[in-house]
Amino acid sequence: MTLLVLLWVLFFSSHSLLAANALKNAARRLSPSFYRFYRLTYNVLSLLFLAAILYIIFYCHELNYVFDPNRISSVAAIVFLISGAVVTMLSFRNYDLREFTGIKQLKEQTPQPSKLVIKGLNMYVRHPLYFGLLLFILGFFLWQPTQMNLVSLAIIYCYIYIGIKLEEKKLVEEFGDDYRTYQQQVKMLLPFLF
Repeated sequence: MTLLVLLWVLFFSSHSLLAANALKNAARRLSPSFYRFYRLTYNVLSLLFLAAILYIIFYCHELNYVFDPNRISSVAAIVFLISGAVVTMLSFRNYDLREFTGIKQLKEQTPQPSKLVIKGLNMYVRHPLYFGLLLFILGFFLWQPTQMNLVSLAIIYCYIYIGIKLEEKKLVEEFGDDYRTYQQQVKMLLPFLF
């Protein structure tokens, strides 16, 4: 369990550190030619960390259940898993997947300025990808309500809040008053609730 917590902390710490503008700008100044690989490297490192975490969750522990799965929890799991997957897929419509993965940057020397996108699911919630992840992770826990999955759920939910706060700070720096207006008009994470 300690190893799992440590890996989640390392995963999210590296995720936030590598996404920080200060580090990205320093990397761009130090090696403009390498900077083309920055986003791709960031994604590969994230996937490797995540693969290690998933390996531990699936293969390196006994299944100590918090509660016994039943029909109700199984149906709820399916609903949340499918809802989370659909929200995530719909959220990606607002992104250039080649840019998101880092493939586009391999061909472009100078990054294109970003535009504030307020369409699709972004009209209802400012962070639809995180919202989809919340739903999916809850579904995963209900599908296999083990102690390790509960710990993972708690850590992920805590980090999503922290990650959103860090991301919103960057978005205000990037888009200024346009983003502040957007913050006032659209819910942060949970549509129709808060």
